[in-house]
Amino acid sequence: MITRLELAVRNTDRIVPLLPGTTVTFGRTAQSDVQIDDPSVSRRHCEMSFDQGILHVRDLGSANGTFVNEHAIGEAEAHAGDQIRLGGAILDVRDPDHVASEDDLAAVTVGESTVESVIQRRIEPSNVDWLTPSPEGTIPSQSALLKHIQRHLATLHRISEEFAGARDINRLTDATLQTILHVLPADRCAVLLRREDAMHGDAEVVAARTRVQSGRRFAVSRTLIADVIARGVSVFAHDASIDERFSGGDSIIQQQVRSVMCVPLRTTDQILGVLYVDSLSGAGRFDESDLELLAAIGNQAGVAMHRMRLMGDLQRLLLDTIRAIAATIDARDGYTHRHSERVAALTGQLAAEMGLSDAERQTAELSALLHDVGKIAVPDSILNKPGRLTAEEFAEMQKHPAHGARILRNIQSPTVDAVIPGVQSHHERWDGTGYPDHLKADAIPFLARLLGVADFYDALTSERSYRPALPAVDAIGLVEKGSGTHFDPAVVAAAVRLFERGAFNVDLMPSEIRQMLPIRMDGR
Repeated sequence: MITRLELAVRNTDRIVPLLPGTTVTFGRTAQSDVQIDDPSVSRRHCEMSFDQGILHVRDLGSANGTFVNEHAIGEAEAHAGDQIRLGGAILDVRDPDHVASEDDLAAVTVGESTVESVIQRRIEPSNVDWLTPSPEGTIPSQSALLKHIQRHLATLHRISEEFAGARDINRLTDATLQTILHVLPADRCAVLLRREDAMHGDAEVVAARTRVQSGRRFAVSRTLIADVIARGVSVFAHDASIDERFSGGDSIIQQQVRSVMCVPLRTTDQILGVLYVDSLSGAGRFDESDLELLAAIGNQAGVAMHRMRLMGDLQRLLLDTIRAIAATIDARDGYTHRHSERVAALTGQLAAEMGLSDAERQTAELSALLHDVGKIAVPDSILNKPGRLTAEEFAEMQKHPAHGARILRNIQSPTVDAVIPGVQSHHERWDGTGYPDHLKADAIPFLARLLGVADFYDALTSERSYRPALPAVDAIGLVEKGSGTHFDPAVVAAAVRLFERGAFNVDLMPSEIRQMLPIRMDGR
């Protein structure tokens, strides 16, 4: 249930909060709780009360009437997204805790015969023309100029902080659109990105937001978008509904769009797409300072998206490197097949069962893929020995976790740094009798505790040259027997729960890592 509402007075910066259980009167004089300075508003025009998520509106015998969504009312209910008109004053009902998501809004591009704009400007990132007098010679007051500068700088600071915390394109576009609706008087906005195979500057909607529930399809002019991308200009239409140059634009006319702005998503040397905003009522909702601010947001967003794509390329390169490392181990081992891939599947299932996040689960799986990388430093005569190892040979084999951690520390990457504890400590035991550091209980990294159980279970259920594979039920019994001595009891309990549900399955790797390989790696 909605716990609060607010009324936004059109063409002003005024917001009237409405809390549950409150009744507020609206009128032209100071005797009303909310004074609206408009001659068409009566002295005591109407009252509104907010209760149980519903706004109740009652006209108080006003001269020019009270209207909800343009229907004259005596008493009526209103909800978030509705419009209330008092005479000529318009108030938008909003839920401040919710901006409609892409699930609520389908935005598409549509073709049009001609779309031009009132103002087209190329706004560079370093442009500061808005600090100088306009061409007509109008000089803003000092207070107006300072307010303008403050909004511009505060917005850029806000969005830079939002972008710094974004880890994928979805979060970045969400931060962009949320900021636009926060700082600009827009009803709807969208991010459109060029497709790799796009022709003539074509782009597709990847995210859209709205603050109004109009019931209309959100259609964006394909011609307008292509023009902005091709020419790198920022476009602003003061009142698209009366400008004959928009007369061929079905998306503009049919949706009753009034003011429109569209700016490029820029990097230093390319245009990735556009930001599009519009208003569905009220010409003049935007001005040139809004266009300049939107263009600045587009510059910031474009650079952030480009950086994120580069980081994605580096991440893919890192995963390819991991695959190459795993394949190198596989090439040296003649006895096991896809051991580390299976351990990654089991580790991922344990991580999910124990409530780890998707990112933590992926780290666990990567650590499992690399847990035996240190066997690169183990001599072939030991690694491929067709029988049990001697005490000296086993002592050499016990060095592989430390070898692996040392090898991975040479890769300067936060992703790789996160997997090292699992690689180094996956043979530690709960009672302190493991290796290489004889860690005990909670001193063993949690990632290594997951890996230890998964590694042991897969080794038991895999055939070796010196013994046959154990049945799964026997293997899980030995895992359970090692609870509190070899293994963390909580991890063992999770493994038993998974096994009893039939979900402890080496063919069920839960993330995209499964697409990296098949590989073969040792499971000794």
